[in-house]
Amino acid sequence: MLKTNKNRKIVFFLLKLTLFAGVLYMLYMHLNGVADRVWSDFKFERPLFLVIAVVLVFPNIRIAYLKWKATLKVMELGTDQNRTMQSFFAGVVMGMVTPNMMGNFIGRFYYFDKEQRSTITILTLFSNFAQLLATLLFGVVSALILGEIYIVGEGTYYIAILIGGTLLAFLGYFYSDHVLNLAKKKLNIYRSREILKSHPKYRWLLIGYSMMRFAIFTLQFSLVMYSFGESYSWELILAIWQVYMITLVIPSLFFGKLGIKEFVSISVLGALGMNEFSILFTSLIIWFVNSLTPALVGLIICKPSKA
Repeated sequence: MLKTNKNRKIVFFLLKLTLFAGVLYMLYMHLNGVADRVWSDFKFERPLFLVIAVVLVFPNIRIAYLKWKATLKVMELGTDQNRTMQSFFAGVVMGMVTPNMMGNFIGRFYYFDKEQRSTITILTLFSNFAQLLATLLFGVVSALILGEIYIVGEGTYYIAILIGGTLLAFLGYFYSDHVLNLAKKKLNIYRSREILKSHPKYRWLLIGYSMMRFAIFTLQFSLVMYSFGESYSWELILAIWQVYMITLVIPSLFFGKLGIKEFVSISVLGALGMNEFSILFTSLIIWFVNSLTPALVGLIICKPSKA
């Protein structure tokens, strides 16, 4: 037992060290490519709005935490607040080091017994999928209003594909019980189907929380752009919705889409005549506030599981 606990501590330390070193390297690569003249041009015209955008990380993380608590509640595992908090932030850390940030279930189930882990995995994936649906939904609204999908171009063909894909995604989210029905009752996966069936409001709750988080993402991005001197308009809001949607469908390996969102943001917002450097720094600030900072908090507060 002592040897097992020691090995867990070593693995946990190596994970923290890897994430920290990787983040520093990615930041260096990003900022090293910025010309010196950019720093002399870089200034905040409306610093108060930048502060507001940064403060919004607290309700953002709070809502994500409530999504996790909702999952533990339907599983009847939500009594230990310390374990709830530790598992949540462990999920944030693992999300940073897994493709498309989808590996947060690994950090979460680490704090629970083996027989509960398959259910936690499935329900966490449902929660992640709810966030994807919120992003697609706002992206569809933007495409319909603007009549085009940025980067791809104008055309009802592309919008029709987007709408069709979004509808299929919603159907999969709400009617996946039929797939889980194929699982034998003796398997742990069957419990996920029973939970989803007996808690019909759970999936709607995840959608609601996800839409709230997306609204915060949008507000943060637009406020930072405004603090750098860009005009605040509905065109900016709609463009931001498409930035998140396009970023979503582009696969990434590690570090919370770092690099991808910057490329998409510059491609979309730059085409609208917005300052390229304002876009770059906005994307980096949003990544730092919403992804890196919570992960660093997780590195500090998370302890190896004794389970």
